[in-house]
Amino acid sequence: MKGIEGLTQFELKSLAMNAPVSGVFCNGEIAKRQGGFLQIFSHSMSYLAFSEAKEKSKMVPDLHYHMPDYAHTFVTLSNLINASSQDIKALNNEMKISEEQYRSLFNNNTDMIYSTDLRGNFTSMNPVFLKNLGYAQEELLGKSALKLVQEADVNRIKRHFHRTIDGKPQYYDIEIYTKNGKASYYHIKNIPITVNNECVGIYGIGRDITENLEFEKKITQLANYDEETGLPNRNKFKEIIDRMLERAKKKKRTLAVLFVDFNRFNMINDALGHDAGDLFLKEMAVRIKNCLLTGAYVGRFGSDKFTILLTKSSSPEYVTSMCKLLLEAIQLPFKFQDKEFFITASIGVSMYPYDGYDSDILMKNADIALNRAKLQGGNEWIFFSDEMNDETIKRLELESDLRRALKNNELYLLYQPIVEKGTRKLITCEALIRWQHPQRGIVPPLEFIPIAEETGLIHSIGKWVLKTACKQVVDWHNEGLTDVSISINVSAFQFQNRWFIEEVKNALAYSGLHPNYLHLELTETVMLNDSQKTIEVMKALTNIGVKISIDDFGTGYSSLSYLKNLPIHILKIDRSFIQNLDVNTPDFAIVKSIMTMGHGLGLQVTAEGIETTQQLEILEEMNCDFLQGYFIEKPLFPDQLKEWLNHQHSIMI
Repeated sequence: MKGIEGLTQFELKSLAMNAPVSGVFCNGEIAKRQGGFLQIFSHSMSYLAFSEAKEKSKMVPDLHYHMPDYAHTFVTLSNLINASSQDIKALNNEMKISEEQYRSLFNNNTDMIYSTDLRGNFTSMNPVFLKNLGYAQEELLGKSALKLVQEADVNRIKRHFHRTIDGKPQYYDIEIYTKNGKASYYHIKNIPITVNNECVGIYGIGRDITENLEFEKKITQLANYDEETGLPNRNKFKEIIDRMLERAKKKKRTLAVLFVDFNRFNMINDALGHDAGDLFLKEMAVRIKNCLLTGAYVGRFGSDKFTILLTKSSSPEYVTSMCKLLLEAIQLPFKFQDKEFFITASIGVSMYPYDGYDSDILMKNADIALNRAKLQGGNEWIFFSDEMNDETIKRLELESDLRRALKNNELYLLYQPIVEKGTRKLITCEALIRWQHPQRGIVPPLEFIPIAEETGLIHSIGKWVLKTACKQVVDWHNEGLTDVSISINVSAFQFQNRWFIEEVKNALAYSGLHPNYLHLELTETVMLNDSQKTIEVMKALTNIGVKISIDDFGTGYSSLSYLKNLPIHILKIDRSFIQNLDVNTPDFAIVKSIMTMGHGLGLQVTAEGIETTQQLEILEEMNCDFLQGYFIEKPLFPDQLKEWLNHQHSIMI
């Protein structure tokens, strides 16, 4: 069976075998002209069939059909054209998708993206670029990218541009100005655009790093500069000294390091508050900077301590004149809330190369000199010397030994009698601390008490003294000395401790001593800080039953105005007025005035430091209530005090 007719009959027969079929059939021939004649070489058929059959055909007759050889070529070509058409369509779809993805990446990227040609003119930019810089696209297309950078950065940008064209991606930070003149910082990445291995332009990707730089700047500021004064802090100032030392070593110059500390600065904080203290430090920083010339640096070492480095002019003569100028500027009145306050300073000086070759040693030695200036009363400057360093080492060793003294029972108390005028009856004893050092022997209180106050050991020592002295009085009472009381010196540091009242109560409870037998001696310096709080603590102690004495009276100056308001019982005239007491000396008038004032306020008066018969007679004539000193008796051990009492026939205990 050949041709389309046979194929048609076969198809109809196959359909009829399963169900009645109706449809439309069309056929035709494919021919070509050859030698003036049309030659048919293939047939085509189209048909549309309808069937109501529900079951799948179970029988299909065999088809015996022969396709001419020449038709195979056209079928193959037809299939190839169809496949190529599908491939091209798929490729076009992929290109369209790729272009859409690229466009989406370009337009929706949160970073700025732009491109330029080989002359550096803009060829495209994404919406973020336009939004960040405030330009319209038509304002930039075809224009040079250098339009957006500062003139100082042009050469640098050109170098990066040419390196990118050479095929080397570039990374750099740049300041770019927006259309309205606002500056922002961007991190830029440039990459080449290549076609057929040839660069035809560059892509730029920019990320705004302005906030990051501001944050880093703030972190750097906090790490290297004092927040209150804006001055270099301790670490930064050390860097400055190290840098200047390298120069000084090469040029063989001298340097001077100054430490400045304000005397009694705590008074500002305690009396006026920390806000006033901060304002004071800011003003002092300005005053100091105004005194310095070119080549001088100032920093804040910490708290109320400032550091100064003199580089160009650092001869001893110049440093001396600078110290004078600084002290004069600092002691000018500080005004706060319509009031004036006067503060002085102390200055310590170390010199390179005489006092050290590195920053640590120079600062340490300047600090040592500063401490010496403060110990000598302040409001002066002192140059470092090797003797100071030796004393500092000795002081550090003493501090270390003092920390072990309490544990090793090296501290002990002596008791000096205080007697009533006329009868010489024992009224009380003053507890005096002593230190028996295992190698140095007896260490005077004037050596170790200041160290204890500076290091905070005074609190532990003070509690021990309270408990030990109160317990000793109870032991005396149990032995028949029923009228004797105890006077205990209290450091200003100890008194200002918020737990001091509880420490007194604990000592009384521990020993079983009645509060009436306890006298606490406070120096006038206690009244220098927070007078209202001082009065409240004093009242709390007197409410317990404890008696209060003002020790070393006459050496201070601020307590006189508060004296009438203080809940005190006894004034103790300082020994410095008693040592030279004579009717023809100014001390006579001072002691007489204190005596009159004390009695006028209803207070009893004690004179300490009595060493001669003449001093004793004058004091008794002035009607001084209580007497104390080596002329009466030296400080004694507890057993010695009992023996002394046995020899005092006029004392009835």
